[in-house]
Amino acid sequence: MMMRTSRSIFIRLIISLVVLMCFVPAIAHALPVHIAFLSIDNLSANPRYDYLEGIIRGLLLFDLSGAQDIEVVNRSDLDSILREQELQLSSLAEDQNKALEVGRILGADYLLRGEYVFLGNDVLITIRLLDVVDARSLTFSERGASENTLHAIAEQIIFRLTGREVALQAEQHERSIISLQDEKPGSVHLFSHLIDAEIFVDDEFIGYTTGDPRVPFEIEDLSPGTHRLRIHLSGFGVVKQPEITFHDWEEEVQIAPGKRTVVRATSRHFSNIIYNLQQLVREDIRFKELEGGDRVQREHDASFVDREGRRIPINMVATASRQGDRLEYTVEVSYQGEKHSWDLSGPINERTEVRERVGKVEVWLEVDSSEVSYSIWRRDIEQGMFRSQ
Repeated sequence: MMMRTSRSIFIRLIISLVVLMCFVPAIAHALPVHIAFLSIDNLSANPRYDYLEGIIRGLLLFDLSGAQDIEVVNRSDLDSILREQELQLSSLAEDQNKALEVGRILGADYLLRGEYVFLGNDVLITIRLLDVVDARSLTFSERGASENTLHAIAEQIIFRLTGREVALQAEQHERSIISLQDEKPGSVHLFSHLIDAEIFVDDEFIGYTTGDPRVPFEIEDLSPGTHRLRIHLSGFGVVKQPEITFHDWEEEVQIAPGKRTVVRATSRHFSNIIYNLQQLVREDIRFKELEGGDRVQREHDASFVDREGRRIPINMVATASRQGDRLEYTVEVSYQGEKHSWDLSGPINERTEVRERVGKVEVWLEVDSSEVSYSIWRRDIEQGMFRSQ
């Protein structure tokens, strides 16, 4: 009879224990729980919202540091370990194994990593705790615009890790974290070699370039965010390819709060740009290279993309040799598969010149007293063409 009673009591104890475990959160580590803070990343792709990283980190650090049975690893300890391991904090975000190794060295139970996205009127905040022992991840997410958004996440983390319910949200914590944005104006130092070119910011004229590439034009009191800079000077700018259209120099610039941004404008004279684009091949063979009867042969790929975006395949082969006072000089050009050849052989001192149009290019061949030269020039573009656009 006593044995049955003992067995009955034991069974009731087991059942009670099982029921109790259903209501108590699983705690993987013996208390206190140690947490190491890693990165809080801005996923908004706009540096204007970088300031939220400090606010999120600071509020979570304050809440978790003050929680019973939770200890936050000192940041200086983390920095020391990173230096010893010759690692960067950013590398831990990319390599989970390294992060776990650093966590074990620190004696941390969890690694905390966060990310946020600015959504206009509020912020979506996601916090992940990586278990250093089994690499499992716990995720907590809240969306809001006040300090209570962070306090709500801290409440969830504390309850999950310790089983303690805490009340961190309060009416006085309804202060907006978005309104704390740093709106201190930024500035731009614009360097340009152009003299008295007109400068525009967001299509508003603000002054003229200094003309000295070592002395910038200073643009002050720019609101944080994206601004478009433009420089206009007749005859100077950039050429867009392959269509060959001419434009002022312009660049989109991100202005950070209270920071100076350095910009270097690379405007060039349109005629120089076109001249360089026209020259597909330009070479020569000196007579000194032909002494002793040596034969010199050179091959060039002169292919280019025309203004309609079509590739024009061109191959050139120039061959020259000297036999006493006689020069043997031939040139072959394949233009879109069609063969063209020229023979300029003759007396060494006889001056010869050939200019012949082939499709969209012109072939120049020349023999003078000291060398032979050959070149291919585009003829679908020309200097000065920007004046008509």
